[in-house]
Amino acid sequence: MDLIHPVDATEAAEALGEGRRTLVVGGRRHMARRGAVDAEVELWTSALDRIVAYDPDEMIVVAQAGVRLGDLRAALADGGQEWPTDEPDDATVGGVIAAGVDPVRRARVGLLRDSVVELEAVLGDGRTVTSGARVVKNVSGFDVHRLLTGSLGTLGVITQVALKVRPLPAARRTLVTGEGGLELGAGLLDALRRPAAVLVEPDRIVIHLEGWPAEVAEQEASVRALIACEATEHRVTPGVATFPDAAHVVELGVVPSRLGETLAGLDAWRALAGIGLAWVPCADTEEVDGAIARGEGGVVCRSATPLPGRRRRTDLEERVRATLDPAGVFAVSR
Repeated sequence: MDLIHPVDATEAAEALGEGRRTLVVGGRRHMARRGAVDAEVELWTSALDRIVAYDPDEMIVVAQAGVRLGDLRAALADGGQEWPTDEPDDATVGGVIAAGVDPVRRARVGLLRDSVVELEAVLGDGRTVTSGARVVKNVSGFDVHRLLTGSLGTLGVITQVALKVRPLPAARRTLVTGEGGLELGAGLLDALRRPAAVLVEPDRIVIHLEGWPAEVAEQEASVRALIACEATEHRVTPGVATFPDAAHVVELGVVPSRLGETLAGLDAWRALAGIGLAWVPCADTEEVDGAIARGEGGVVCRSATPLPGRRRRTDLEERVRATLDPAGVFAVSR
């Protein structure tokens, strides 16, 4: 398969203009979300690796899509700020946006899509478009930066973004309990004021706290008043990464009050208390289908190999794709 490494939007447009079925590749962290695809060429964004502009006073950073999160974090840390994503350092900015991966700490820092201020992308017909709050220029009435967030590279190639950043927390703390379960998790969530995350497992709970030092100390005291726990290294692990040895991991979205019903009978899982999100490890495709059937919506989010036929596209998705990629240049899952 041919590999293309454009250095700007012009080169990306020229590559797409050849009309070959194209798979867009970033940091390869979420390829399995797409499922199995048929492609003639891979377009890598790794050469789009410049931080174009950063002004801490404006709390906006402009970066090309191939910038690695580790490099972005280092640049923002110099200004005492962060882009609130919990993905690993080798993931790319554009890849995280294309995958639509919300932070584990979303209860504290908000959703990914709300941090994307402006986005430049090349569509399947070679048009380069810019969409977002800093300009008023969209395509066919669509909010393109919203559409491309979570589109998995099936609507366009993200080439550059402007991101809203936030101050780094003055203090962070991670606590781990020796007991687990959704009931205990709900109790801890009620006792805390805006924790960054309460991640519940059958036999333990991981609590992430951040904010001002006095605030974090008060929250820690509230946890310790309810249950014994230990402090550990502060490392926010995306839910899917909790099961590194699993062949497949299914992400389930349900109404928070139905988490117990959804996860009943399962031996292993991780759930984000108060959010209604759970991750279930699966050994084979039969378990994958069984796990998906438990949720109100599910997606295979990490697999040893992409699985065909697990991602369902709606009629609305198909109509949007027909508008932004009429020639069907971008590869979609089988």
